[in-house]
Amino acid sequence: MNRKLPVLLVFSLGLTSVAHAQPERPTEHVSPTPAWLPRGLFLGTTIREGAVTPRVKVQWQFTFYQERKDAFALLLEGGLGWAVGFPDPRPDMPHTSLGSFYEHSAQVGIGYRNHLPNDVHWGFQVTGGPVFYGAHFDGGLPADHRSAGIVEGRIHLGYQLGATAVGLAVGYSEPFGLKRRSLGRYFVGGPMVGLFVDWR
Repeated sequence: MNRKLPVLLVFSLGLTSVAHAQPERPTEHVSPTPAWLPRGLFLGTTIREGAVTPRVKVQWQFTFYQERKDAFALLLEGGLGWAVGFPDPRPDMPHTSLGSFYEHSAQVGIGYRNHLPNDVHWGFQVTGGPVFYGAHFDGGLPADHRSAGIVEGRIHLGYQLGATAVGLAVGYSEPFGLKRRSLGRYFVGGPMVGLFVDWR
């Protein structure tokens, strides 16, 4: 028994030193914002068929899985958009006589967020839901007000400034269920680029 005591003592000291040598586990991100308040904002623009449509999207995020500084969240997002640029009218393409256009949506989906140690923030998301759009045309064509579905994906890349991340977001949205007789359908969705703010 007396011979085993020094061996146990050396073994215990060795385990203690190994434990101290392990890198410290990064602290998990904790949102300073209550879950019922918005936790994200997107200010961007889509361009499709010559129509330039700035938009604002407000986002609620509910984290359902988090490991260290990366997380998966359920996303609820509402967006509004009005066109400020229009295509050049062409006699053979009636939809190009666009005089005004709006596109509003309500979406739900999944997002991934990662806060890296060097203050880099990145993530991606996929959402979908109903889109409500309307178009007025010059030259006596009837107005077009309809609803359809839309699927959207965005990638975020920016910097973590304390509890808030800011940066660039690029993405694409594709409508579905559009009516063939709808002239406003040409301008729904499309590639988008803008700025995001995330205070999840």
